[in-house]
Amino acid sequence: MSNINVNTAGGVAEQVLAAARHLVANAPNPQLREQAQAVVDRLSGPLRVAIAGRVKAGKSTLLNALVGERLAPTDAGECTKIISRYSRGASYEVVARLRDGRSEPLAFNRTGGSLDVKLGGLREADIATLDVSWPTSTLETITLIDTPGLASLNDENSRRTREFLEFDEGKPSDADAVIYLMRHAHRSDVAFLDAFMDRSVTAASPVNAVAVLSRADEIGAGRLDAMESASRIAQRYSVDPSLTGLCAAVVPLAGLLAETGLTLREDEVAALRLLAATPDDVLDRMLLSVDQFCATSASELTVELRRGLLDRLGVFGVRLAVREIRSGRATTAAALGPILVEQSGLNGLRQLITRHFMPRARILQARSALVSLRSLSRQLAASVPQVAADLDRQLEQIEASTVQFAQVRGAHLVGSGAVTVSAADRAELDRLFAHTEPLAALGLSGGASTEQVQQAALAGIGRWRTMAGDPLADPSSIEVYDTAARVLESIYGATLR
Repeated sequence: MSNINVNTAGGVAEQVLAAARHLVANAPNPQLREQAQAVVDRLSGPLRVAIAGRVKAGKSTLLNALVGERLAPTDAGECTKIISRYSRGASYEVVARLRDGRSEPLAFNRTGGSLDVKLGGLREADIATLDVSWPTSTLETITLIDTPGLASLNDENSRRTREFLEFDEGKPSDADAVIYLMRHAHRSDVAFLDAFMDRSVTAASPVNAVAVLSRADEIGAGRLDAMESASRIAQRYSVDPSLTGLCAAVVPLAGLLAETGLTLREDEVAALRLLAATPDDVLDRMLLSVDQFCATSASELTVELRRGLLDRLGVFGVRLAVREIRSGRATTAAALGPILVEQSGLNGLRQLITRHFMPRARILQARSALVSLRSLSRQLAASVPQVAADLDRQLEQIEASTVQFAQVRGAHLVGSGAVTVSAADRAELDRLFAHTEPLAALGLSGGASTEQVQQAALAGIGRWRTMAGDPLADPSSIEVYDTAARVLESIYGATLR
């Protein structure tokens, strides 16, 4: 039975890829050929995930944590005003992609762990993106994109990010998915998520966006229960109607703690051990404020060392590290680092990326490519209408024949609670919307025969079609039921080939 092949997300991406390659072969001029080839290259490469948010939300810190190295500069230098793409490469390289189409390699070095890129004679206004190639396995299946902060005092920085990420009729977003960082759900955060949502593809859904409650360890002045409080707030946001239609999930994160946990040094832990030996009353007073912690006579540790610990850990991280050292659970960098990472919420975000983005990577890329090809078709319409018409026809056939775009929207409608079903129906819908392999989608064992697959699919088609025909069902429920039936029809049709 494993040779039954339904119209999977990979199949849809291959259809879009074929359309893009056909356009490369039939493009009427070199410029359009180059643009079509860029669509081919994008579909053939890793998923592009942008990290966005307001100024000082912790975007670069999160990127460093996800990569596992301090690469992205986190201070307010020139490079934080430029969109930077981090991808896996065979060597260490930084290239400036200029707005006039040219590329120029740039010199760089590591300063304080992060990259210090030398722009040379280039102005930041001349640079479209900085492309950073780094030989690390964490970037094998994903390209991370660091963006300038939104709602900054410098409107130019915000404009660059919006142009790069937002969808409009003229061009697609340059990212397949986005991780959006917010301190709380400000109306400008909601407005940005709404702008990033792609409504140009059939069955639009927020499957391409997740939100992060950033700098979560600062909640409650960095108390040891800060992350628990942040988790409760994130859970409330996850069911907030203003957000559920715009992002798939909200998770808390202490990005600085995650970054430091992954790059913690033994000399830092040695300083923390000295701090842990401070009498309780003195240490409690020190941790009341940054000024108290850094007061000259507060500790045997030098003020410089104490400031360094705060810069790396924050108040919450210092409190957490001291607690773990005093308990004897972690007295070395090798033991303390993983505890900091676990407490930071980074593992939860990684699991969300693995669970939510990666299984849908090809469908997300296919969505982006469809929008790109539509944009190219509009450019072709005036000069070579026949080529444009042929491309439009191919794209319409792809959208009409695939159920994958509807699947990801159905998964969100059920997962967000917009459509409520019984526990048994929820389990079946989760299988149908999450799996592309027929036996897994149907919940059958590996030894199931073709006849058993057909019987299970037909039974499901009849039941979901009946539910979709209920005159009392609301439109969202009907959409979910209809999608379930279409998935089963695809599975049944595959058995007849």
